[in-house]
Amino acid sequence: MRAERATALVMVPAVALVFIVLAAIALDLTAVAGVQRSAERTLAAAVDDAAGLIDGRAHQADGSIRIDRVRAEQLVRARIGAEELPGRVVGLTVDVTATTVDATVRIETPHIFLRAVPGLADSTLSSPIHLRARLRD
Repeated sequence: MRAERATALVMVPAVALVFIVLAAIALDLTAVAGVQRSAERTLAAAVDDAAGLIDGRAHQADGSIRIDRVRAEQLVRARIGAEELPGRVVGLTVDVTATTVDATVRIETPHIFLRAVPGLADSTLSSPIHLRARLRD
């Protein structure tokens, strides 16, 4: 029993180090989730506004109600470009049909704490955000 007394003394710093590493990973992933939520709110507002851009000429010509494709795409791109997002916009695709606006954006977020890990200093975290708005009849 006397030889086992120092076991806890060695285990406490090891467990503390594991908790610190897990907290760093959690904070990095939380930062990415925050950037994703911010970008999703911005994209949702842009796509929703773009779906409301009615093609006035087509409506006057034949009475049809459809989305103005050129103006809708310009609006989504302008809103995403003008927004001060915490991450970096890597890719933005906008697909506009007569009744829907689909937009996908990928935002890269740099690591906060995991930069200290060798090999991760220049890497970023990202995931695509896809939203669709539909013109109601």
